[in-house]
Amino acid sequence: MSDHLDFDLTLDRGRGFTLEVAGQIPLDGVTAITGPSGGGKTSLLRSLAGLERGARGHVRFRGADWSRETPETRRIGFVFQGPALFPHLDVAGNLRYGARRREVANYDAIIEALDLGALLTRRVQGLSGGEARRVALGRAMASNPQVLFLDEPLSGLDAARKSELLPYIGRAVAEARVPALYVTHSAREVTALADRIFGIAGGRVTGWDLAPPRLKARVISVGDSQMQVRLLGAGPEDGAEFSLPVIAKLDEEVGLGLPLDSLLLSSAAPGRSGALASLPVQVVEGTGGVALDVFGQRITLPARGPQILGAALWLSILAISPRPEPDDSAEFRR
Repeated sequence: MSDHLDFDLTLDRGRGFTLEVAGQIPLDGVTAITGPSGGGKTSLLRSLAGLERGARGHVRFRGADWSRETPETRRIGFVFQGPALFPHLDVAGNLRYGARRREVANYDAIIEALDLGALLTRRVQGLSGGEARRVALGRAMASNPQVLFLDEPLSGLDAARKSELLPYIGRAVAEARVPALYVTHSAREVTALADRIFGIAGGRVTGWDLAPPRLKARVISVGDSQMQVRLLGAGPEDGAEFSLPVIAKLDEEVGLGLPLDSLLLSSAAPGRSGALASLPVQVVEGTGGVALDVFGQRITLPARGPQILGAALWLSILAISPRPEPDDSAEFRR
């Protein structure tokens, strides 16, 4: 059985815009859907969900034909640009609504992953923007979806609230092991969350891009607001430790998204560069990009001139976007 979402769709929006898209998206991790405003990202998501009555063509999920399925029977958890919570229900009531759709009796893991326990009795009108987005995500997750669609879920929030919410999204998606399609304009959100990038502009597919590189690390200590992580494969004397905002617990794994514009390669150990860290790396492939070995982990950067196979270099990291990684022992799904 194909573990993909396959589609070939046409949607005439009028006023000169027509969506004509075909593709195959892996149902694994987070696929970021990016492109300019008005390019068709939201229209694609809505058409895949069955929310656009005028969409023509086919959609297949893991080989099953969705073309005649209703939005509800497709079992999609959809998080819209606004929270769209039910104002007559408190937070617990909104979560129960999502769970009731799939006869889910226990959604404690969702409450814990999104830190909603203290909000359950609150009316939604009194929630902050960030709290409301967490509840909207929780409601979508409580319906036990087989795929999650997020349409710019952080739109309208300031930078501080976005930074606060990104780890919650990463943790919920990782622990539930549910594939996600994530529409965004934000390079930071892509770096923090995406496993791959699907481009769309002018109603047409523009192709695939690799997500920014990500290294894996383990949390070695946790304070009130900061956690210390060490790259997997590195020892305590290797200079491969970072202080980051708390997004995980002691001994958990996190992924460290590395924005490409925050990485510097040099042939000599840098002095005081202002980098979070400067790490010794080795070139393991130099064609079609520079593949580097970082304490046994492999990342690939765009080629900036020829590199000698086996060359010892230094990688300076100026910024990091962390993401919780799945815990194979976690019991999230109901």
